[in-house]
Amino acid sequence: MADLGKWVTLKSLVSMFLDEENKSYSDFDKAWIIGLRALVDMNFDVSGEPMTVRIELNGNKTANMPVDCISWTKIGILDDRGMVSTLRINNGLTTWMDNNPNRISKLADSQVNDGLGLLVDGVPYINYYSDGNYCNLFGVGGGLIQYGECRVDEKNQLIIFPPEFQYTSVLLEYISSPERNEDYMVELRFQEAVIAFIKWKFKLGTMQEYYAMVTAGRRRGGKKKVTLQGIAEVIREGNGMALRT
Repeated sequence: MADLGKWVTLKSLVSMFLDEENKSYSDFDKAWIIGLRALVDMNFDVSGEPMTVRIELNGNKTANMPVDCISWTKIGILDDRGMVSTLRINNGLTTWMDNNPNRISKLADSQVNDGLGLLVDGVPYINYYSDGNYCNLFGVGGGLIQYGECRVDEKNQLIIFPPEFQYTSVLLEYISSPERNEDYMVELRFQEAVIAFIKWKFKLGTMQEYYAMVTAGRRRGGKKKVTLQGIAEVIREGNGMALRT
């Protein structure tokens, strides 16, 4: 296995399974399909690397999600520090006409004024003044600052924005489906997990063995991975120029 790098092909893992279980090459196609199911299963939870893309809004204040998106993790806009400021997810936004290019005009024909702004600004409902400002009523809104809102239409793979949304693009962080070139590539740390999944579906292993290998693979990378640099930073951050008690 000296020729293995960070990535290994699914075909290689299938061959390892066949060798380990003394299976013939006639089982290769079946094992390869089952291995692909393992990749999809792990991509949802542990092995899928989040991708971030900038999406331009359509003229009807919607945005198309990438075709390879199987699960989204974050929707927001880029702030002046290079960070993603997430949008509020408002499931009250309607998906009605979200595929129609005339969505905004159709919504305008159906809008009503709920009068909430007039209620909060009314003098009888102001709790108290402080330096010329007043405190909002309890329940009207919290202190979380967000720069807009949206809703995800999972069925049509669309992100929906209200008519007054002022930005022309958003950043989407998502988990993509396994990508095929000549073959599907698997991170080496999940090698045993894929093999365990194939063994499970061939009734040569158990579901518990598969999940144990997934857990082991997850701990070998990402945020669970421990590095000397990370340990050194923790030690240095704890040693401040201050009196010790």
